[in-house]
Amino acid sequence: MATVGISTSCFYPMDTEIALQTAAEAGISHFEVHFSTFSELTDGYLREMRKMLRYYGAEVHSVHPFYSMLESAMFFSDYSERRFADGIELYKQYFHAAAKLGADYLVFHGGSNIGKSRVMVSQDKYIERYNMIYECGGQFGVTLLHENVYTHTAQTPEFCRKLIEYLGDKALFTFDNKQARRAGFASVEFVRSLSGHIRNIHISDCDREHDCLLPGRGTEDFAAMQSAMSGDDDKAFWAIEVYNDAFREIEQIRLSLHYLAMKLSQSEGSDVSSKFTKS
Repeated sequence: MATVGISTSCFYPMDTEIALQTAAEAGISHFEVHFSTFSELTDGYLREMRKMLRYYGAEVHSVHPFYSMLESAMFFSDYSERRFADGIELYKQYFHAAAKLGADYLVFHGGSNIGKSRVMVSQDKYIERYNMIYECGGQFGVTLLHENVYTHTAQTPEFCRKLIEYLGDKALFTFDNKQARRAGFASVEFVRSLSGHIRNIHISDCDREHDCLLPGRGTEDFAAMQSAMSGDDDKAFWAIEVYNDAFREIEQIRLSLHYLAMKLSQSEGSDVSSKFTKS
């Protein structure tokens, strides 16, 4: 059954540990941790984060690198293999950090379609390198998830289906509904194309004027989105991911989590695992 929570990025630019503590003190207990700098990958920092998680009875399901904006240049440029190898070594630190926090997944933006850092390798080479990063994560017990970022290669269902065609069960995704909207795709349409391969969801709401609102503030049909999923998608972690101008106080996030949990429960026809608050 679905689990709902939040990304610490909702509070950016608040320090990551303070963001987690702020939410945990409000009773929220399921998280995606968005790292913001290199010092947050050190064992000392991670030990303190683990202590905090144990104290509040909270769980981290996924992590998000702050280096995402450079993944294209690091992994998919036409520079020598040296940069790719160095990128692998860097991401070992992220996989290590994810494992230390007990997270199953690492979110990956991948190659960009715009600017000087756009993808410069063939599609076959892209998939080959992606698979190597995936295998690296597996050494730490962490699964790589490609996100459908609208300025990147995975912005279309067609590219995502190509990954699935070539990599099978290794092709797993973080689905972000605001990214789908920005790329011109309906959430239900995009979700259906990834059915069975979604493990993490960045969720927000929208209306005619705004494309990133707290769930419950707009017109998105979350029950229909979940109904379009199948297979192991029911294990996906639904993380509210909005910008800090989408709310004024954390109680608004708590109410939004409750709303989202109820909508997903309607889709499943049973109680959803909505333990975003401590028991």
